[in-house]
Amino acid sequence: MHIVSNIRNLDKFSKCFPLAAKNAVSEEEYAQRYSANGDLRAHHYDLVIAKVVLNGATTTEDRDGNGRELLRGEWMIAPLIGRESTLSHSSVLPVGGIAVGMVIDYISRGGGLGICLDNPPDKGNPTKVEIMGILQYDDGRIARSLDFALDMRTSKKLCPMIAVVGSRSDVGKTTVCLDIIQNLHKKIGVAKLSGTARRGEILELAGHANQWLDTADAGLPTTYPPSQKNSDRTRFTVEQAVVAAENILRELSVDNDIIVVEFGGDLLSACVPEILANPARLNIVALVMVAGSATAAIGMETKLYRISECQYKAIPKYVVGPSANLRANRNRVQRETDCAGCFDLWSKSCTTAPRDQIDASVADVEELTHKLLDHCGFQEHLFLLH
Repeated sequence: MHIVSNIRNLDKFSKCFPLAAKNAVSEEEYAQRYSANGDLRAHHYDLVIAKVVLNGATTTEDRDGNGRELLRGEWMIAPLIGRESTLSHSSVLPVGGIAVGMVIDYISRGGGLGICLDNPPDKGNPTKVEIMGILQYDDGRIARSLDFALDMRTSKKLCPMIAVVGSRSDVGKTTVCLDIIQNLHKKIGVAKLSGTARRGEILELAGHANQWLDTADAGLPTTYPPSQKNSDRTRFTVEQAVVAAENILRELSVDNDIIVVEFGGDLLSACVPEILANPARLNIVALVMVAGSATAAIGMETKLYRISECQYKAIPKYVVGPSANLRANRNRVQRETDCAGCFDLWSKSCTTAPRDQIDASVADVEELTHKLLDHCGFQEHLFLLH
């Protein structure tokens, strides 16, 4: 039985469902325990037993974040999720829920099932799975991903947080986070507080960090609601995403000096506006906006001001990404926004860039790092670097 990586507290899961965790009985026998009630329906974050019936474009990952193909006939335990992705497979969940016997889609590599209404033409249709059972406790309650969050400590005081936000998926947020983490030379806690979780993604950021957590560690395989309709389940998702963000930040504040957060996707969905609604509560001291164009940088700033203009006007905002690589773009961003600076973090890694442009990019990384350390209250570190 494949227990997907987005069910993070495997020890707790094994205690609650030892037969599944230890493969003590056949998958068919195990599913039969949870398929008898024909009236039962599963909803957002509920755990189901499913079997692959048709291979498609979506794959899974192991607990080390390594991707692999799903096998036809493979059994799994996975959560139901909604997802509104602009570059990958999306899903919705019907208001009436998901019943045993329905055939739905394997949506995300970290493990999440839903109904895919469309997908990018170049991605192909997702893998199909049949729902064989809805996982329940002995008292009849449906098991949920929320039940298997990691146990987290609580710091009364939050570390300063650097928030990295993007104009779209795959604009370079992870690259920027890695640059920042490698150059701060402090005990860094890194987190992903929004989007659809993947173990491999958070581990990509973990190499130079002291500690790392994402939403699945807090019991949320995704911060997208089950659909885009305003419903009780959507409001519940928002509430849980905000609570999860604070719990993660308080855990990371126990043993770290600075927290660097990558917000998945963009500023328009996945509960990002709600999580960012009160930056003082999260102790955000600086924003790094990864923008694909000058126009995108303007749009990002406009959205932040819609979320909370008085607060975000007071927080230093730095623009990086494709919009900062050329002087013409930097001029547009600086002329049209309140940004505190534009920095080219890309050219240093471009093999065809001229030497002086590479050197300027390396200098930009150092200057941005100095500014971020200053905002985090580490002026003594700046003196040592000079």
